Formats: sequence, structure tokens, C-alpha cells
Amino acid sequence: MRRFLRPPFLVGLALGLVGLYALAGFVLLPYLIKAYGVPAAAEQLKHPVVLREASFNPFILALRLKGLEVRESDQTPMIGFDELVVDLRATTLLGQKLGFDEIRLMMPFVAAKVNRDGKLNLLALAPPSESDTGAASVQPSEAKPKKAMPVEIGLLEINKGVVEYRDESKPRPVSMDIVPIHITLRNFSTIQGSHNAYAFTAEIGKGESLAWEGTVSLEPLESDGKLNLSGVRVGTLYQAVQDRFRFDVQDGEIALSAKYHADLRGQAPSVTVKDGHLRIQHLALGERGFPESLVKVPLFEVEGFDLDLGKQAVEIAAIRSADAYVMAWLNPDGTVNLQQLFAPAVGNAPAPPPTPAQGQTSDQRSDQSWNVSIGEFELWNYGAAFEDRTLARPQYIDVGDLNVTVKEIRIPFKQALPIDLSLTLNQTGTITVKGEVAVEPLRADAAVALKNIGIRPFQAYLDRFLNVDVRDGAINLAGTVRYAAIRSKEPLLRFRGDVGIDRLVISDRKEFEEVLSWKALNVNRVALDVEPTAVTIGEIVLQEPAVQAVLESDGTLNLSHLVVQSKSDDSQEAPGQKKGGTPAHSAQPSIAIDQVKVVKASAVFRDVSIEPSVRTGLAGLSGTIKGLSSKQIKKADVDLTGRVDGAAPLKIAGKINPLSEDAFTDLVVTLGGMDLTPASPYSGKYAGYVLSKGKLSLDLKYKVSQKVLEAENLVVVDQLTFGQKVESPDATSLPVPLLVALLQDRKGLIEIDLPIRGNLDDPDFKYGKVIISTLLNLLGKIAASPFTLLGKLLPGGSEEDLQFIAFAPGSTALTPEETAKLDALETALNERAGLMLDIKGTFDSVADREAVRARKLRERLLAMKRQEFGSTGKEEELSAEDEQRLVAKWFTKLPLREANQSAEQAKTEGRPAPTFEEMKQRVMAEIPVADAELESLARQRADVVRNRLLESGKLGIERVFLTDVGMAEPGHEQVRTQLGLTAGS
Repeated sequence: MRRFLRPPFLVGLALGLVGLYALAGFVLLPYLIKAYGVPAAAEQLKHPVVLREASFNPFILALRLKGLEVRESDQTPMIGFDELVVDLRATTLLGQKLGFDEIRLMMPFVAAKVNRDGKLNLLALAPPSESDTGAASVQPSEAKPKKAMPVEIGLLEINKGVVEYRDESKPRPVSMDIVPIHITLRNFSTIQGSHNAYAFTAEIGKGESLAWEGTVSLEPLESDGKLNLSGVRVGTLYQAVQDRFRFDVQDGEIALSAKYHADLRGQAPSVTVKDGHLRIQHLALGERGFPESLVKVPLFEVEGFDLDLGKQAVEIAAIRSADAYVMAWLNPDGTVNLQQLFAPAVGNAPAPPPTPAQGQTSDQRSDQSWNVSIGEFELWNYGAAFEDRTLARPQYIDVGDLNVTVKEIRIPFKQALPIDLSLTLNQTGTITVKGEVAVEPLRADAAVALKNIGIRPFQAYLDRFLNVDVRDGAINLAGTVRYAAIRSKEPLLRFRGDVGIDRLVISDRKEFEEVLSWKALNVNRVALDVEPTAVTIGEIVLQEPAVQAVLESDGTLNLSHLVVQSKSDDSQEAPGQKKGGTPAHSAQPSIAIDQVKVVKASAVFRDVSIEPSVRTGLAGLSGTIKGLSSKQIKKADVDLTGRVDGAAPLKIAGKINPLSEDAFTDLVVTLGGMDLTPASPYSGKYAGYVLSKGKLSLDLKYKVSQKVLEAENLVVVDQLTFGQKVESPDATSLPVPLLVALLQDRKGLIEIDLPIRGNLDDPDFKYGKVIISTLLNLLGKIAASPFTLLGKLLPGGSEEDLQFIAFAPGSTALTPEETAKLDALETALNERAGLMLDIKGTFDSVADREAVRARKLRERLLAMKRQEFGSTGKEEELSAEDEQRLVAKWFTKLPLREANQSAEQAKTEGRPAPTFEEMKQRVMAEIPVADAELESLARQRADVVRNRLLESGKLGIERVFLTDVGMAEPGHEQVRTQLGLTAGS
């Protein structure tokens, strides 16, 4: 026994045990691991497991494993590492804690793959659940918690780790590699109160780094640290959700840094984030499958954000973004491309929000809302290109230099937000907005300014209403706008300021000629209220407006087709709406305009439908209209003056009220001495004569009240002179030169008064047509009865018919009445120096012939008496007894056979002998009257008329002409000598 206790034996035994321990550690344990541990693991995992090398140093308790791989059935590696070193702290075996000096894992890798069926390959490595094994689960009430052995690790280090992730279940496979991964954990302990320092770094891709460092305590569960993301590509992270949306992330990097504190004790964990900073750079988003970027955000930055999960509060010092650019368009169906771009893909729409728990009120839910505070929100140098594809011609709008600053943002929105916005529109115009906006309820109060906003870029929108091209023009606006969605007495919208349109130039699309322009239209001191609507304008100034009206070759006026005609049936009126008007019961807005000022207005009218073309114009029309109002009792004063064709003065004066429900007009329009020679082509076409000279003056008076128009139109033409005759199929059949001569007085003036009256609500009443119709009717009546007009020229007027001078049958003597008519005619002709008088002597073949016979009978009877008595002086007197005696004597001298036959016949028939009248008629029948005598009588009558007219010497002989004689019109007791009027050459 002592032999075994001898030192050599003990040394040998110790050496043997050490050797056996070393053999077990260096040889047996690695063998067991490879021979039994690896197969057991493969059996447990149901996957091949490969271990290249295993070693154990029993003296320092260090285990080293190399080349461990868990593979798929096709031998593809799933998880593994290049080397694992576990250095167990030997002293901890004697205590109640497990300690490691070092755990080092080199080049670990995980190849995670989601197959097409949506299953993760790594899940196949998990042990079966208790439900699968049939083991009875321990009820929570029966489970006895067992305190885990404390663990201490001097150094836990993972170097060059690799995570490969593949998801083939999505329409577009996702691929992500996180390499290298470095994790360092020093002096780690699970003992209560221990704070363990850790450091984690990884690269998601080249240049994409993740760094996480801090301390962690497991009892209590608490951590403090700092997280940093640097150079992480947005597209890398977006892969995880790319199938939920319709856009692609084409570029972009994220940088994030933040400090955090997490205390997960209790049922209400506390998580806070401090000094957070988020930066997104070079972000580019585009439509899937297209290389063009629709959204570019070079810089988006959130500075100094703090978060408190328990308080549900976020405080952000500033949010800034710069140089972003967006391309957007409105599709023909009314949707915006960005709306579709960012909408969830089909099948990925967000679930509806959960309904509140039973017994939970909306007020309780609102108490749980987050409170967000943003010190400053700033967008700088933003830009956008917008295209409206709903139009026939797509409309492009460019926005640049968009700067937005909003300060002191508080969510929920309980106070107004100060906002400062500015932008450039279509490279030339600018818009600025500065003021305050309240969200709940919506309210805005801001100063707004629009400067030089070009109208031409918005041409496509005008195409819906106008057939014009805007060549130039810019809108300006400066004022304040106030909007209140919820209000008591104030209006919904209120504007105070000035509005203007400068340099407007509009051309038509048929001839591509300018039709409307002005230098400036300024609407100053505007006060506009909406709901209720009221408009007050201090002054409207229209500077140098110009209108170009052209009557085209097809007879249409260019201004008539500037407005797009509606395809709807205008005859179908809405219920309660008057024809051509506003709804019958609609409230009229209150409108007041202190002054409208017109400066140097002009208008040009050209008629190219006639050859040669006609051109006339109005220039320098200036003046004011003061006091326009929608109130019925208000009347505005009109005072406008200008010149027609640069010379003829035009004046418009009076009172109007076009804004009231019952429009009122009382205007006087005067035009003095407009030269008519430019209108000569009209004269040739419609009158048949070239216009050599003439001036037009107008004195027009218009009154409109109760929809009734009363117009007095005095037209004065001075020195109207026609030239040569022109053959024209459109020429009137009226005797134009005669009409001019009839209307033109001795001074060369023509005055025509055309009164017009009509109801403006009458659809058949067209003022222009009524004027023309009235004038033509007047001229037609004058042409048909020219002497009637001459009679009206006499003082007091004359109802006598000056067209005829009546003579007794057989006579050439003028009665006093006819002499007076000739004197009146002379006076009238002196008033109408352009008239020539034609005198046509006439005779009545019956009455004049009988009268001539009677005259000849008397002359014969007087001759017979002179034969009986000689020249005693009584032979010129013929009494009734003389006449009876001499007729009977003449009768007895008729051929005997006829006289005896008459006496015998009377005796045979038992009747008396022929009476005096019978003998007289028989004797007169023997007196011949030749037609030449009657024609001579007619000439004598014409001479008498002419001589009477020329007797005073006031009427020149060159204006009176005798025409060939003729028979007078039958049916009159007296013989009418006909007078005719012609125009002088």
C-alpha cells in the first residue's frame, strides 16, 4: 500500500491521468465530435452536416471547429462557418456561473432562401413542435420557473460573417448579401445589473455599412447605444417590398444615425431615440420597366429628431430637401401617373383599419394619437414637369425654383402654420405665397403674388373654349387671400388686391392674324367675397386695346368663330331658366366698379370679301365710365372720345347700368365727318356706282329700359358724289342717283332720321337688321314717290301732289291752284340742286277733242255773226239767242237730203223737229279736230308749265326739260300734265 503512495508512483499516476486526460481531450473528443456528433446533428437536422476539422485543448479548455457546413440535399451549403473557437473559463466550473474567456466565430455564413412555394429553407432545420411530437404541454400555472445559470463571456467576436438572402417566391426574385459582418461583445454577463458593451458592424453591399454599438443589460432588459447606417442603397432595402408597389428604386442612398435607450421592463416598455439624423441622397424612382426617372430627390434630410415611444411623441428640429424634380402627367382617364405609381400593386392593398375595441370611444382613441413637433420644414429648388394628356393637344407646365418653408409644425394641428412659398412657372412667371394656414378646421390667410405668368403655355386649356392662339400675354396678381371652411359671418373666400393682364396678343386660327391685343389691363383695388358673392373694384384701366375685325372672303366675320360652339342643344333650357339667361331664381351678386378707364383704344375693320378690299378704323378712343353698379338706382356716367380713320371725331356720352337686373342705357353717340371714299367698293357693289366723295356724320341716341329699346338715328351725309357706273349683279334696283338728288339739299347734305323701337327679349328683333330694313323701306318709298318727299321739303309740308299739273280740257291756262303748285315745286327744286325736271305735255283724246270742237264752234258762230252785222263791236259777243239762231242756220246749211230726211223722219215718226242740242251736236260733228292739234295742245301746256317755273329766274333752264308729248291718264276730270324727276349728271 505504501508502494502506491510513494512519490514516483504518484507522479507516474498523475502523468498517466494527465496523459489519459490529454488523450481524451486532444484525440477522443474531436473523434467523438466528428464520428458521432456530426452524424447525430445530421440526423437531427435532416440535412447533411460536414465538419472539416475539430480540435480541443483540454488544458485551456479551448474547442476549435473548422469548416462546419449544413447543406441542402443537393449539397448546397445552408449555414456554417470557417472556424469556431470556444475558450471555456476553467474557474467558472467551480462556481454557479458559466464563463468563457473567448468565443470567436470566423467567417460564419447563412444562405437563406425562400423557395417558389414561399417556404424558407432554414425552417427545415428547426426541431418539430410539441404538437408534432405529441408531447403534453405544461400549463403555465404548473410550470416552475428555473433560474438560469449566470453566463460570463470575456470576448465574443464574430468576424467576416456573411448572410445571403434569396427570395424566389416573388414575381421578381429578391437577392441581398450582408457581408462582412463584425460583432464584438466584451465582458458580457447575464448577472443582474451588468452592463455589457457591444459593437456590431456589417456591410449590406459595397460601401453600404451598418454600425451598432452600445451597452445591453439582460437583467433588467435594458440597452443604450448608437446606430449608424451609411451609404445603404435604397434599392437594397426596397427589394423586400418591391412587389407591393408599381415603381422601381433606380438610385438612392440612406444614412442614419441615432442614439437610443430601451427599457423593456414591465408591461409598458420605454424606448427613446435622441439626436437622430436621417439623410437620403440621390433618390431616383421610376416606372417599372422604364429607365427614365419620374422622381428625383438629390437630398432629403431629417435633422435632430427625438422619439419617445411611451409618450408617443416625436420632435424634429428640421426637415430639409433640395433640388428634387418630379415628372407627372394626367392620364386621359383623369388619373395622375404618380397616383398609380405609388398605389399598392394588385393584391397588396392595405387592410382596412381595425375597428375600435368594444367599449372604446373615439375620444379614447384620439388620446392615443402621436404628437409630432417639427421646428422647420423646408423644400429648396424643387422642380416639376407636368403634362395634361386629357386634352386634344397635351399641355405642358414647368415648375422650377420651388421653395417652401413652414415653421413650428405641431401635429395634431391645433394652431396655424406660418408658410412661405415661392416658385417659377414656365421659366418666366413667379408665384409667392406668405402667410398662415390652419388645418383643423381648414383656414388660410396669406399674401399672394403672381408675376408675369405667361398665358401662352396654357394654350391647350383655352382650346376647349376658344379658336384662338395666344401669342403673348402675362397675368399679374398681388393681394391677400383669406379662406375659412368654417365661418360665422365672414365669407368663404375673400380677396383684396390688384389683378392685371399685360401684353396680350391673340390671333385667330383661320387666317393666323391678330384679332385682339392690349398693352395692359389692370383691375385695381379689387375686393372679392365668395359665399356670399360681392365684388367691388376701384378702377379698371385698359391701355391701348386693339381689335382687328375682318369680314372673310366667305362672308363670315372672323370674330364670330373665335368661340368654340357647344355641341349641346342650346334650345333645351334647364328647368327654371329663362331662354338665353341665368336661372330665374338665382341671386344676383353685388357688383360695384368705381371707374373704368380706357386709354387709346383702337379697332380696325377690313372686308376682304369685296374687291378691292375695304379698310377703316377707330383710333385714340379714350375716356371713362364712372359708377358702375348692380344696384338698380345707380347709373354710370360714360364719357369716351376718339377718332375714326384718324380724322373724324367720335364721342360717346350718357348713362348706363349694364350690371343691374334691368339693364339701363341712355347714350348719345356722335360721329362727325367720316370720309366715305374708303367705302367706295361697297358703293360699286351695292349701289352700282363708284363713290367719288362724301362724308358721314351720325347723331345716335339710344335708350334701353325694361328691355325696350328706343333709338333715334340721325344720319347725315355731306357732299355725296357718285362717279362712273359699275356693273354689279348685287346692285340695287333703286335709282341711286335720283335718291341722292332727292335727299341732298342745296348745301350738299343728306339727312335721314331713322327712329327704332323694339323689345330686346323678342328673338325676332335684331337691331342691325331692323336698321337696314327701315332704311331700305324708306328709300323704296322715296324712289316710288319722289314728289312726296319734295312736298315735305316745303315750309309746313305739303300734301299736294306735285307730280301733276292739271289743265281744263282743251285749255292751256293755269288755274291759281296749279300756279301755286308750280311755285312750290320751284321752291323745292331750288332746295334740291341735283334734281332735273322733265315735263311731259299730255292730252285727253276725248275731253280735249270735244273742248277743241266746242272752241272751234264758238269761233265759227262768231264769224257768222260778224258776217251778219259787220264790224260793230258786238260780233265778239255771243248770246244764247245768237247761239241758237246761228246753230239752226248752220244746221239748215247741211246737205239738203240729210236735213230734209231728218225733218221728214221726225214728221213720219210723229215727234218734234230736232232740238237745239241735237242740232248743235250734229253741227259739231262736222267740225274736224286732228291728232296734231291735240299734240300741239299738249306742247303748249308743257311750255306753259316750263315758262312758269323759269319766270322768276331762280331755276336755271338747264334743269328743266320738255319730253315728247303723250296721252294723259284717263279717269280724271282735268287733263294732267306729267312731271318727272331725274338726277343731274
